[in-house]
Amino acid sequence: MKVTFYFVRHGKTAFNQQGRMQGMCDSPLLQEGIDGAKDTASALRHVPFSSCYSSSSERAWDTAELLCRPHGLKPVLMKDLREFDFGSLDGSYLKDVKGEAGDEFVREDWSEYGGDTMESFKQRSDRAFDTMVKNSRDGDTVLVVSHGAYMMHLMDTLLDFDRFAYVRKCNATGRPWMPNCGICIFTYEDGVWQITEEPMSADEYRTAHDPKRVSFTFVRHGETLFNTQHRVQGHCDSPLTEDGISQAEQARNRLADVHFDCAFVSSAERTRDTAAILLNGKDVPVHYDKRLKEVCFGSLEGMRDVFGDPDVVRRFNQTDFSDLGGENRKEVHIRLHEILMEAVDQAQDGDSILLVSHGKIYFSLLEMMSDMDVIRMIDDAHAHNIYPCPNWGIFTFHYENGTFNIDHMMVEDWF
Repeated sequence: MKVTFYFVRHGKTAFNQQGRMQGMCDSPLLQEGIDGAKDTASALRHVPFSSCYSSSSERAWDTAELLCRPHGLKPVLMKDLREFDFGSLDGSYLKDVKGEAGDEFVREDWSEYGGDTMESFKQRSDRAFDTMVKNSRDGDTVLVVSHGAYMMHLMDTLLDFDRFAYVRKCNATGRPWMPNCGICIFTYEDGVWQITEEPMSADEYRTAHDPKRVSFTFVRHGETLFNTQHRVQGHCDSPLTEDGISQAEQARNRLADVHFDCAFVSSAERTRDTAAILLNGKDVPVHYDKRLKEVCFGSLEGMRDVFGDPDVVRRFNQTDFSDLGGENRKEVHIRLHEILMEAVDQAQDGDSILLVSHGKIYFSLLEMMSDMDVIRMIDDAHAHNIYPCPNWGIFTFHYENGTFNIDHMMVEDWF
């Protein structure tokens, strides 16, 4: 009998960020931890999990719920999967604990603080994995969501793996031992346990298990009423003008010979209407997604002729409208990375995907994919009376070997 286990560490928490001990105690997932769990869930969406078991600590349970969504599973909570017990040191700062408890954080005996020993940990971890094996059938793949030190100690107690050699190797390369939302794969076969793949990130998993090239064609929506009125148009919306409809038709003609396997479209009506024109006569599945919406400009939304104000230009260049109730650069990049990776993970090798979105989103993608000075590029274009992101402008890029690469920018001939 053979069972494959995918062990995933929970997402990043408040205590992780603060550098504090976190064993049997708990702290909530940060937004970064939630985003990381979603990314790993997307990377693992094609793995045929038969079941999921999670530590009963809420940080692991919340992570497991996100990982299970693509598979229609509900995690089974197990107290025996909770983190290695650090006793009275739980909640302490790691820098203080290292001075008190020794230099090696993943040590074998915390009993002097009322915590686990290797023997007590082995008893409960053996119980947990014995239960999982008994509940599995030959060929099953099981998802396990637990903790970082738990995985490190499991290397010794269950997997007969040289933990200390692994730690030395990681330390020498600056690599985390078990990253938040990291994946470790091991097997049980006829009584023998074995690590088949050391801990890795979601992106490393993609490169190793699902190598592919996916092409993207990005089209900005056609001209809108607010565009003609020089109004700020982010999450607010206005309809396509007659010229905007004509522009979308021009883009459709330009892309007539391009095959698309699917389309991801901003949920704003101006982009949905543009996409409908682009795809007229083509049988292409369309996914409408708010993560492709324009940057939210907060209280500047709908305002007219504001780009003569140096403060507005600065905010636009820095993508920071957070103090006005809008978004900042980090928030925009996170949602764009999330939707792009979901598109990649759903795609097959060689697929071609249409994206229909917005102007500032185009500039954000350039920032994410290159070391280009986007602001200087915009200024240089304006100095030559060229708008670098015209309505119905077309931008192409591709994903391969874990990275996104620019193929052709809008108004490529000028650059």
